Amino acid sequence: MKTPLLFEMNGRRALVVGLGRVGRRRARTLADAGCTVTALIKAPPADWNSTGVKVVQKAFEAADLASVDLVVAATDDAETNAAVLAACRVRGIPVNVADDPDASDFFFPAVIRRGDLTLSVCTEGASPMTTKAIVKELKAAYGEDYARRLAALKTLRAAIIARAGDPAEKRRRLKELTALPTSKLAELAASQNQSEQSEEA
Repeated sequence: MKTPLLFEMNGRRALVVGLGRVGRRRARTLADAGCTVTALIKAPPADWNSTGVKVVQKAFEAADLASVDLVVAATDDAETNAAVLAACRVRGIPVNVADDPDASDFFFPAVIRRGDLTLSVCTEGASPMTTKAIVKELKAAYGEDYARRLAALKTLRAAIIARAGDPAEKRRRLKELTALPTSKLAELAASQNQSEQSEEA
């Protein structure tokens, strides 16, 4: 059974074997998350922008896994993907195999980010179209304004927790805040920031 987790990816070393349509997406996702990404490919595609990804033109070898934290096998050759999987298993390295979700140690869910809010959807390869439909619903329900809302709530929560007082009362106040509209939360957060700046002056 797989369980959703959020890992800090900054500084982790990722290897992507193959830069087809899926491999490109995975390489870009990992690079955007802060990973140091190396991609192995027999012939780099002419239209590939490798910013943030080190592209090495070579066939996969087990030695390529040295000092790697996670791997994506995304070639169009099942034997190569199987070889990557087997080598990762021997070394205990988490691997995602693009054409074999059952063998993969992890998935790349569809992700929606709204500031500090992260929503992810994954059907574990069962129905990508269902994933797309759910993502569309979530984007409509949780619009861009949630970034501003969460930023305000974060400021107000920190202020409430920092003050001395009854924990139950603090929980009550925090719960009340979640019922307020974003405009009111932003107003309260701005006032709180002003107050803190005045105290520091």
